[in-house]
This record gives sequence, C-alpha cells and structure tokens, in this order.
Amino acid sequence: MRLDLNLLVVIEAIMLERNVTRAAASLSMSQPAVSNALRRARLLTRDQLFLKVADGVRPTSRMMAIWPELHRSLAVIRASIAPAHFDPRSDPTSFRIAVTDSLAGEAVSDISLRLHSMSPYARVAFSFHTNASSLEAIEHGTLDCAVGMFPSLPRDIHVKGLRTDRYVCVMRAEHALWKSMSLEQFVTAAHVLVTPSGMDLGVIDGWLSLHGRTRTIPVVVNHFVDALRIVAGSDLLTCVPRGFANGHARMLVTEHKLVVHELPFETESLIYKLVWHERLHTHPAHQWFRSLVAAVCGMPEETTANEVVTLQSQT
Repeated sequence: MRLDLNLLVVIEAIMLERNVTRAAASLSMSQPAVSNALRRARLLTRDQLFLKVADGVRPTSRMMAIWPELHRSLAVIRASIAPAHFDPRSDPTSFRIAVTDSLAGEAVSDISLRLHSMSPYARVAFSFHTNASSLEAIEHGTLDCAVGMFPSLPRDIHVKGLRTDRYVCVMRAEHALWKSMSLEQFVTAAHVLVTPSGMDLGVIDGWLSLHGRTRTIPVVVNHFVDALRIVAGSDLLTCVPRGFANGHARMLVTEHKLVVHELPFETESLIYKLVWHERLHTHPAHQWFRSLVAAVCGMPEETTANEVVTLQSQT
C-alpha cells in the first residue's frame, strides 16, 4: 500500500492535541478533512489509533507504540528540508518545550508573550518537566528543548548554561530555628521535599549523605509553591532555589511571612541548562527559539556575568 505522508502529519497533530478539532485548527484544515485522513490512516494501520473520550481522543496501544519513531522521523524530514533562513515575523512554526518548576512560574508566561510579540504565526506548547522525562522526550522527538538542571546528559544532546543558583531553607517567621540553625537541628526537623518525579530523595539528601546524615521527610510534593504554602502553616522546613524565593515566589513569601535561611552545610551551585537534540542543532527556526528561551531564562540582571557557567556541547 502506498504511504501518504500527509496522513502521518494528521496523526501527529491529533496525537499532540488529543482532539480532532484542535488538530484541524493547528493544520489549517477542516475537521471533516482531518476525520477523513484519520479514517484512511486506520485502514492503513488496521488499528483504530484513537478512541473517543469525554474531552477528545486518547491513543490506542498501537498508536503509543508507533508514536516515538513516527514523530522523530517527521522531525528529521522537516529539519532536512527546512529553509536556510527563518523569518519570525512571517514564518509559521511550532515549538515544544519543558521548563523546570522553579523557573516555570515566570518563564512560561514570558516565553509565551515574547514569542507572540516577535513571531505572531508561531505556536508554543509546554510540557511537564523532570530531568528524565524531558531527556526521553527530546530523544524521541516529542520535545524540542528543555530547561532544567540535568546532572548528566547523553552524547547527542547539546547544552547551554543559563544561570546559577543555590538552595536555601524556608520556614515560617515564628519557627524556632528562624534565627539560627545548626546542621543537627536541620536534619532533626521535618521537611517538605519538592521533586517533580515523586522520588523520596532530592539533591539536598545527596549532599547530606556526604556528611553521613539523613533528614525526615513526611511530605513530598511536585511543586515549590505547594511546599511554601505547607511550611507557612506548619513547623516543617523546605529547601528551594534562592532565585525562586526571591523571584516568582516573593509575593507568597511576603504574604505568609516566611523567612529564608542559609543551609548549615556546604553545597554546590545549581546550574540551569537549556538542552536540545543534535537533529535540531542547525535548524534556523529552533536556533531562533532557543535564543529567545535563553534570553528569558538567562541570568537575572542582578547576577554578575562570571556567575554563569557556559557548558560546551557534549556531542
């Protein structure tokens, strides 16, 4: 059977949108045309591909199995025939990005607004970030780039250092440890751990292990904002990047009368990184978009230039 690549593009759009109507809009096609293409794709694959649900469609197991290679192959084809130049003012294109939670509060809106202003025909979609899930999505071609900390990277991933930061401890102003805190008091206290992956240990716990210490963690959450709200009403402690406490969460810190305390032990600096796959490294539109992301997520004005570590490509 002859393969119509247009069918693959339609399947890709439905998979990304999980809704036939929205997929049609993203492709500038009518809904009947997309539905007809889906019918032909079902005949080609001998599978339903998508099943109707209350808010759209969900992929079948067969669709989930073919999706990574299908999307990656289309990305390679697009990159190979992409124009040598990209005009953000007139060229339509789509970008998919994930941003770590401690930066997402400001970065998501800033990236969206700047993109809409500079490239009115472009589209951006944001995904939930963990270091592992973002790297897997970038490898499979379902994500174009991501901003996170990424302690290790595969060889086919490019990386750019954006800014540095440090963890600090946050507690309510009436907490017994707000004036001074020893390492022993820190590990004896109960903590809220923030980890998007839901794992029971975080970066802080790795550092504590170097001192032969562990801490008590009765609560694990996915978002830093949730952790701050919890410590505001309890004697629990939490650790967040200083830039988050002084930036996006500053109003919340002030409103709940939270105090920020230095950690009572030596730690390493956090390095926020922008990462992307080799296949998009020279793509003009994605080069432009990564510059936009770097401008938004780069070091704040009050940070001196020598605090940011620029990492070399690891290809």
